[in-house]
Amino acid sequence: MAEDESPDSSMGFDWVPEVPFLGKIAVMTGIWALVVDIVNIAIGAYASGQKVVWAGFISYGNLAENTFTPHNGIEITPGDIVFTIIGGAILALGILILQKTEEGGAVSWLSSLVSPSRWKSLFDFTEGLNVTLGSWLMITGVIFYFSWSIMNNTWVDPGVYAVTIPLIGFGSILPMLENDAENIDE
Repeated sequence: MAEDESPDSSMGFDWVPEVPFLGKIAVMTGIWALVVDIVNIAIGAYASGQKVVWAGFISYGNLAENTFTPHNGIEITPGDIVFTIIGGAILALGILILQKTEEGGAVSWLSSLVSPSRWKSLFDFTEGLNVTLGSWLMITGVIFYFSWSIMNNTWVDPGVYAVTIPLIGFGSILPMLENDAENIDE
């Protein structure tokens, strides 16, 4: 069999980009969207006793009159369904990318997030200052978001995002810079 005729290992997903970092961002964003949607359905994610109206919230009131409504118990609205589909689609795209680019796929990558070797750099500088600082920034961003959201019962506060996203973003990028610095030295 000629090289051109070999079976395609991508399972027909040639359109999936081979950018591992994009896959990781998509998986984490998809998980976040689904968690916030579940919180919104269960207790209201806007503020205490208030449920997000996704069409109004995302479009700043252009697609719906309100950005929130009173939370009257567990009730699923069309906006919740659409937001769940969007979150699921983002998560699925991220999983497809990680299946294509990561050894062991998405499950292996997710399990690596909780492995002790991932977090040893919090106290071990042998991998470099950027890796240690990046780990601290990431853990600080995650702890800040969840602690603020739980204590204040508001999961969609733009001010919290303004703090959380740079912490997690820089925490993700700094270890990559350390790896790039090592490659330049070699």
